[in-house]
Amino acid sequence: MTEKSNRPLIIGGLIAAALIYGYPLLLPTPLLEPDEGLHATISQEMVEHGEWIVPTFRGEPFLDKPILYFWAQMVSLKAFGMNEFAVRLPGLMFGLLGAITTGLLAGSLFGSRVGLLSCLVSMTMFIPLALAQAAVHDVALVPWTNLVVLCLWETERAAQQTSRRRWLAGAAGMLGLAILTKALIGVAIVGVGYGLFLIFSRTVSVGSCFRLMLAIVGGAVLASPWFIAMEIRIPGYAYYYFVERHVMGFATSTQRHGDQPWFYYLPYVTLGAMPWIWYIVPILRDEWCDRAKLSAIRPQMVLLLCWFGGGLLFLSVAKSKLITYALPLFPALAILCAVSWQRFANQRMSDVSARWFVRMIRCAGSLGAVVPFVILFVCGLILGVSWSPAAWLLAITASIGSGVTWWAFEKRRFDHSAAMLSVWVASVTCLVMTWPFQLFAESHSERSLANWINRQPVLPDHLILVGERPASVLFYLFRDLRKQLSPTRFSSRRLEDFSPQTQLAPGEVLAVTHKKIAEADVNQHAIPGAFTETVGQFQMFRRDERVPSLIHVATRSAQ
Repeated sequence: MTEKSNRPLIIGGLIAAALIYGYPLLLPTPLLEPDEGLHATISQEMVEHGEWIVPTFRGEPFLDKPILYFWAQMVSLKAFGMNEFAVRLPGLMFGLLGAITTGLLAGSLFGSRVGLLSCLVSMTMFIPLALAQAAVHDVALVPWTNLVVLCLWETERAAQQTSRRRWLAGAAGMLGLAILTKALIGVAIVGVGYGLFLIFSRTVSVGSCFRLMLAIVGGAVLASPWFIAMEIRIPGYAYYYFVERHVMGFATSTQRHGDQPWFYYLPYVTLGAMPWIWYIVPILRDEWCDRAKLSAIRPQMVLLLCWFGGGLLFLSVAKSKLITYALPLFPALAILCAVSWQRFANQRMSDVSARWFVRMIRCAGSLGAVVPFVILFVCGLILGVSWSPAAWLLAITASIGSGVTWWAFEKRRFDHSAAMLSVWVASVTCLVMTWPFQLFAESHSERSLANWINRQPVLPDHLILVGERPASVLFYLFRDLRKQLSPTRFSSRRLEDFSPQTQLAPGEVLAVTHKKIAEADVNQHAIPGAFTETVGQFQMFRRDERVPSLIHVATRSAQ
């Protein structure tokens, strides 16, 4: 395979990567609540206090996440300053690394062409693409799990003991990084998936089981120094994190996100893998129809199916569920999509499946031509705004790109078609990020509140947030104001906790989100004798010292 034959995929991948992982850094998007703002504030606090072991939030230990992602954010904040660019850079780079490692794994399994296709598919699936834009720890888990699977695969196929030991050491090292990123989730998904692969591929043996366990133990040993340091600094941390958060989170509904049904992940994975997932159907049909004709099981396909199926089963059985937990499953889907695309291009697909594939491309081309306009129209109706001509021009460009994708496919330029499809997804991402998402972000951010506080002559004695918990508001404060903070100076309360007799003390400021006011069906929300003003997503209340002040929140239901 020549470099020239891969050129469309390489060029398409570079354009898509620049638009998805580079362009968002240039936008003035505020930090989103709750997670992005919380994690950014924790990393900022660690940098300013010179703390590299214990994550802290408002001076208190934050025990719910391991350290690796915080380290990455701390390095970025020290290098680029306390701004959104530095906060989001690690997540976007981990997202890009996840797509690259998906390509490396696919290249090892099926060859370089499938590797390039897998990289394109991985970076343009909706949920991995969207979550890479936010500073969440799970995005950093994907490259490590990809590399663990790659190292385990090469370990079993190494011809020499020296090479096998190197690959096994690599698997242990990547598992160590996975544990420092999300503790046992990555280990469980890889362990269950690879264990099922050994069974169904009929390659299970004492040696293969021993090597898998050795990699897991090695990863745990490599990650253990930080966990030991945490236990020394915060006695009881190990029990809380591994027993209460992991064991109890898996077995009981007592933890957060523990009230979801068993099928919680199915719609998210199906829709989150768009616009590529339906191309898996033809290849799965062929594999099922050919199962009786095979003289041997195709180990690469078994690995991908066990990786996805085993991981999905494990996550579905667990009581605590969250869509970000499923991110390590998407690379398996991306590789399956790429394999299907390549088989169609090489005319190695059955006639029935090939007809399905063609119909899917034509349907995708038709939908892709109208999707950009639908996005702007629907978002405009919901948000009550009119978009600029530049927004509609980009929508027209994306629509034309969808037509070019269709045209290239009909001309049997399959690599050009795949590359254009990835660029189309990236263009739609830019459209959403530049216009609708900016309005959404402003309504889910505390940046405007922090700017309001920065403009005040003195820091409020007590700021009470209703509908939000203090997070990125601390990140955006001037540093000299942050130095004045104590854990009790900012707090959050429920709207239901207030009554007409609740007094607003001198120096106290109340900030209520408009969303919380609407949810509570508030008919009258005012503080007699107090100043009130709108600041971003908040309605602010400050006491007027000349008259007594009461918080008066009367709901229609109460009346």
